Amino acid sequence: MKKTILAVVIPALFAASANAAVIYDKDGSNVEMTGRAKANFYNDAASSESSSTINGDVRLGFKASTAITDDIKGIARVEWQVAAQSSEDGKFNVRHAYAGFDAGNYGTIVFGQTETAFYDVVGATDVFNEWGSYGNSYWGYRDGSTNFGGRQEGQAVYHVNYGGLTAGLSYISSNDSTNLDYGYAGALTYAFDFGLGIGATAQKFESLDGLADQQDWAIDATWGSYGDGLYLAGLYNQSKQETSGVEEKIKSYELAALYFQDNWGLLSGFNYSKNDDTDTELTNEFILGAQYNFTSNFFTYTEYLFDQRDNADDQWTLALQYNF
Repeated sequence: MKKTILAVVIPALFAASANAAVIYDKDGSNVEMTGRAKANFYNDAASSESSSTINGDVRLGFKASTAITDDIKGIARVEWQVAAQSSEDGKFNVRHAYAGFDAGNYGTIVFGQTETAFYDVVGATDVFNEWGSYGNSYWGYRDGSTNFGGRQEGQAVYHVNYGGLTAGLSYISSNDSTNLDYGYAGALTYAFDFGLGIGATAQKFESLDGLADQQDWAIDATWGSYGDGLYLAGLYNQSKQETSGVEEKIKSYELAALYFQDNWGLLSGFNYSKNDDTDTELTNEFILGAQYNFTSNFFTYTEYLFDQRDNADDQWTLALQYNF
């Protein structure tokens, strides 16, 4: 799954990684290298290849900033998912690729490919190492159905913080390869001093052919912060998707409860989504996991996915991960 280093609200998009390696820092310019290497043992009865496999996973990225004035920086980020299997011929998939400006108290604006503002809220429950976050329209449901979602290219994304309030806006330009005419999203989150966080967001996509439009809204509530004692998160999402003239409404929610103390972490969650018009469960699953941190950037974890849908199989994994 898409691992997020999460606070109660999403700070500036260019937040530095705790494990990033500084490879250049001079005269107001800075370049950092980030990434990870991961090895998983999977026991997946749903796999078409084998019920027991060991897979490699590699990410590599760079972040850069340069001072333009005392108050404004130019910023950039690129990150790839790198194929670890030789059968994929060293394939690189872009996760983030953007450039823009950091104006301090006036916010950040970036242009390129990254998360939309919708993720500011739905990311609250995207806190598992492997699974989770399949009960909302952003990543798509467990059955794979959604018209538009995930990281988008061709974006302009703006974020600004004022006290505990964070506002995000994103606009997505036309894309022939994904049949997208345009899309936009907005989000507001607020972090109270006593640990509570709340958020609300909405987004809309219009397709080029007019046959695959989508509208979504979501709200969340959180308590605590990821990796520091108790963290609780709840998310409710509604999606209205029109495909070839047929309109369907999907209701979904996610729950996550995590506890980290010293080097240990315990994780649990529940994801559910249902198509109201067809009375079909798209996602219905429990997640249990445990994590042990050898150091701040090297850890092992296990997760078990209890898939409650008809004719679906449970999955579990044991992994080692090194972040840099």
